[in-house]
Amino acid sequence: MWGDARNQTQTGDSVLSIRSGHPVGRLVFVTSCFNEEGNVRELHRRCRAVYQRIREEVRGAERLAFAMLIADNCSQDNTLAVLEELVAEDPEVLVLANASNYGPEASVANALAQTREGDLVVPLASDLQDPPELALEMVERLLSEPGCDGVLAVKRRSSGSPTLRMCRRLYYIALGYSSRLRLVPGGFHGFGVYRQHALQEALELWRSSGWSLRLCLLNGCQSTGRVGYDQVERSWGSSTYQGWGYPREAMQALLAADSTGSRLAFLLGSAGLLAAGGVGIFLLLNWLGGRSGYERGIPTVMALVLCSFAVQMLMIALLSRQVEEIKLAGQLRPRVRHRVLGGLN
Repeated sequence: MWGDARNQTQTGDSVLSIRSGHPVGRLVFVTSCFNEEGNVRELHRRCRAVYQRIREEVRGAERLAFAMLIADNCSQDNTLAVLEELVAEDPEVLVLANASNYGPEASVANALAQTREGDLVVPLASDLQDPPELALEMVERLLSEPGCDGVLAVKRRSSGSPTLRMCRRLYYIALGYSSRLRLVPGGFHGFGVYRQHALQEALELWRSSGWSLRLCLLNGCQSTGRVGYDQVERSWGSSTYQGWGYPREAMQALLAADSTGSRLAFLLGSAGLLAAGGVGIFLLLNWLGGRSGYERGIPTVMALVLCSFAVQMLMIALLSRQVEEIKLAGQLRPRVRHRVLGGLN
């Protein structure tokens, strides 16, 4: 039976809360996958292993239960078959088999919405480039600082060629500049550990705005810690963002940010005003010096044209604020439909 994530979220129910019988919170590893048949089993093994270490080594984590929530984004290989095997082997694994490929952000947001009150949630990539072992340090830091509601994992070094790493760095700089909210750290894409109240705030931001999920996760937290890591090379499979996928995703995230329109329009308007003023001064000096050769009345007409251009640039800068307000009013998110495989006891 297909479930509707939006309806579940609005009523306050979730797959985990409905199926959960544990009196304490869970440490929930959440991931979305597409054609990752060679990685999901190893990811599960490593998440299980680090969970055991967390229970043994982190003070305050002794009673945390384990859960793993995997959303399959309509994979075209044998990923779903491998996930069905995992569900049969581990009762604490839950799989959401999406009815279609909704894209990584919508799939992850839908999976995150299935967690419950009291959970500590670790979103991570399914390609093993986000090391699950980092959860030990992140959970330890989160539990040792009561005022902290999220610990962010920030890449010190990305995988890929030098050119790709440079493009990613420029993208993160642009992404940070495109927001009036807390700037997205370079190398942060959502991997981290979050308390439930911060996660719910992030999901509400995601549903009611056009912002990227990473921006929502960052600004859903009031107080965060950070840990750094070096991203390893992908060992199996290929990234979802191939070819034009990278620039397309980057443009979507930048254009959906809360202040991209106003800042771009302000930049263009300011440049237009400076250009109009500079040309006007140059023409005026030539005319006053008698070197222009203009007939009577021509400088006046040119000045009027430049003033008109300057006013138009100013109007663009001012009207862009209205465009931003309209965008902040929210936009429709895809309705993610899924089947639930497995049952958490």
